[in-house]
This record gives sequence, C-alpha cells and structure tokens, in this order.
Amino acid sequence: MMRFSALALSTAVALVGNLGIALGDCSFDEISLQTAPGFTITIDKEYKILEDTIAKVKYGLYCDSQPKGVDGVDKWFKVPVSSVGVRVPIASGFLEALGHRDALTAADSPGNLTNICLDASKIKSLDSDEQANVDVVFSSDAASGGDKSVRLPTDDSLSPLQKAEWIKFVAAFFNDEKSSDSLFSSISDAYNCHWSNLQNVAQQPHAYWIQYADNNGKPSYNIIDSSYQKSLLAGAGATNDTSKALDDSSDLTKFQNAIKDADFVIDQTNLTEYGKRATEWYSKFGYSDPQNSGVSFLLSRNIWRTDKYTSKSGVSNFPEFGYVRPDLVLQDIISVIEPTYDASHTRRWMLWLGGTNEDTVAIDADNYDCSSPWISSVTKCTARSDFTGSDPDTSDSSEKPDDSDKDNSGSGSSGRTGKIVGGVVGAFVFVVLGIVGLHYFNRHRRNARIQALRQSDFGGEGINLHDARRFS
Repeated sequence: MMRFSALALSTAVALVGNLGIALGDCSFDEISLQTAPGFTITIDKEYKILEDTIAKVKYGLYCDSQPKGVDGVDKWFKVPVSSVGVRVPIASGFLEALGHRDALTAADSPGNLTNICLDASKIKSLDSDEQANVDVVFSSDAASGGDKSVRLPTDDSLSPLQKAEWIKFVAAFFNDEKSSDSLFSSISDAYNCHWSNLQNVAQQPHAYWIQYADNNGKPSYNIIDSSYQKSLLAGAGATNDTSKALDDSSDLTKFQNAIKDADFVIDQTNLTEYGKRATEWYSKFGYSDPQNSGVSFLLSRNIWRTDKYTSKSGVSNFPEFGYVRPDLVLQDIISVIEPTYDASHTRRWMLWLGGTNEDTVAIDADNYDCSSPWISSVTKCTARSDFTGSDPDTSDSSEKPDDSDKDNSGSGSSGRTGKIVGGVVGAFVFVVLGIVGLHYFNRHRRNARIQALRQSDFGGEGINLHDARRFS
C-alpha cells in the first residue's frame, strides 16, 4: 500500500510538473511600452487584451477556454499560436527576430519573402482554403483575413522605434512578451545612443527623402516628411526644410528648386529598369545633365536607396528586416552621411544609385547565419560627445566605383566637401591674385621712384641703380 501511494504521489508530482510547464508556456507576462506605438496590452488572470488604438480594434487572447462576458472584444485567439499566415513582410521579420520562423506556414506571395532561413517547401500560398489552416493572419488591415486577420502598421506615420515596438504585439500571440521586451530595449538603447552621438555635428548636411510616382499618367514629385523618414535623417545629424514640400506635386521645376540645397537624397521611387536604374532615376526627376547642374548632391552623385539587400530574385529585404531593426537602418544612413563615425559598420540596406553600377547584395549564408541571425543580435553602442562630423576631405569610396565614362568631379564626396573645397580654391585664387597685384604695384612704385631720383637735382650726388634697390 505504501509502495502504491509512493507511486501515485510520484505520478501526481510528474503531472503537476507537466502542468506547471504548460501553465508556464501560457503565462501572461506584463510588460511596459516605451514609445506610444499605437497599441496597448492589458493583462487579466484569464486573458489579455491587445488594443490597436490606431485602427480601433480589440483582440482577446486566452489560453484554455474563451472567457465569457468580456465586452468590446472584436476577435478572440487561443494562444500560443502555432501557425501563422502573413500578408505583410514586416510580420515575417518580427517572427524571425523572435525565433518563431517555423510558425510561418502561409503567405500572400511566398516567393517575395526574403528570409533565407524559411523552409520554402512548407510555406503555402495564403488563399481562402489555406487561411483556414492557420491560427492568425498578420495583414495591413484587420478585415482582409476575416476573423483571423490582425493588423500590423505598414505606413510610415510612426517613428522607427514606434514601428519596431510592434514586435511586442506579435510576441503576445506566442506568450513571448519578455523576450520581445528585452530585444526591443536593446534596439531602442542602441538607436537612441547613435542618435545622441550625432547631435554635435558642427556642419549639419542637408538631406531629403524623396519619391516619384505616376498618378494615372500625371507625374508626382514628393519630399517625404513622414515621421519615419524625418526621424532617421535627424538621427543621422542631417537637417532639411520639409516645409518646401509642394502643394502641387506635379511641378518639376519647383521640386528641383526645393531640393537643390541637398547634400544627399534618399529615394524610394519604384524603379524597374534593373541595371539601368540610375539612368531611369535621372530621367524621372528631369536631370538631363546632372554633372553640369551646379547642384551639390548631383555633382557628388549622393543618391541613395534602401534596397541593397535583396532576395536572389531581386525583392528588397528592407520591408521585411529593416523595419524590425531601426538601429541598424540609422547606422546605415550615418555611414553614408558621416562615414568616419564608425568605419567598421557594414551597410545592409543603403544602396548607392549615383553611378552606373548597382551593387545589390543577395542575402545568403555568407551574410546571414540562420543559427545566429543578426536580426536578433544587438551590438551595444558606446555614448560619445566628441564626434563633430566627418573630415570634409574624407571620401567614402567603398561603394563608389570610378565611372570612367563620366565626369567624376566631386565623386565619392559629399556636397559639403565640394562647398568647402570650392571655398578653399576661391581663397587660394584670391591670395595669388593679391600677391601678383602687389608685385606689380611695388614694381611700378620702384620704377617711378628710381625715375624720380634720376631726374632730381637735390642733394648733390645722384643715387645709382644698385642703391635704388634698397627702396623697392
């Protein structure tokens, strides 16, 4: 009897232990939000409520059985989820950063996912039949997937950190809030540190984020002043006057005048002529002779994009991974504008469009390790107050090949360098002209004085030419 009781007790302890693990997996951890990202998380003993305060939708998440009598909840989900469908690339990035890539089983366009660590053979097309087989669908709106659809932000109205903090929202569906909170805190700390380090730049460059669009045959030229782009440029120590954004976006001349003070531009136009996108860009923005335009960013060819990292088929990785890691995006932009700030940084997304070559990089095992992914590894930033800007003579030529068929004046250097060099050259010319003028003035004065002395009748003996040199 005693042996039976001991066995029963041992079995009970094992069951309780297993139950404890299950409960641990389904525990609700309360975390804080740092950036007012547009959602809230409210924890109850039996459920948690995620409220999308932008779209005004409430999602209820529970472990065992759906709670009764909870008002105002639009959709309920049992968590943790095990299978996920995605309609927006940022969802795939969040899953990768959280370590839940295996949960991604369906996508709107599986071929457009750039994460090389996904098992493509297991990812189905997210049609109506496949949607029934997933637990949740992350979309651009809450209505596109029926009761399983959950919205993630896809526009740029949020700041980089606000957008990245939605990783906590996604993590809540896996009861993985603590991991997401720790990762985001590291990302936020690094982002804010680099931002602060760049706020003592003595000569702030001008930079604009721009876009061309074709609206039913009518061209549209835009200076983008959304929170996302403005925050990144400011964080890199750049300045601009986005009040110049045009009321009439079809006026090319006004657009060109508005950005002519730029030292750098970052473009997000949908360019399609791969291998010739630089030529396509100049054509769309009306620059027929850029090297003789007198515009700084055209002379230095500082035209950049965010689609350097791509899939093998050419799909940009930025919407998938870039939005998840704003600290790395900021470092990319800093490396373009202030190349001496951190010479060891390797750009991931910033692509130089100013030359004839398009040096895109396909993500592969050489630059992304699936067993130790850099998307979930944050390098600590060291605070510094000594950085006042890159040496204006610094030429960031690592990704700017010398195009022999073009005028390379100013190539590889910023517009600031051109302005400073121009000033130095002008001063040098002024000094040289002054010396030459002084020389001829003195020469004229000497000759005149000698002539006067020769003709003078004063003082008895005259002064010969040898003695006259003392007066020159």
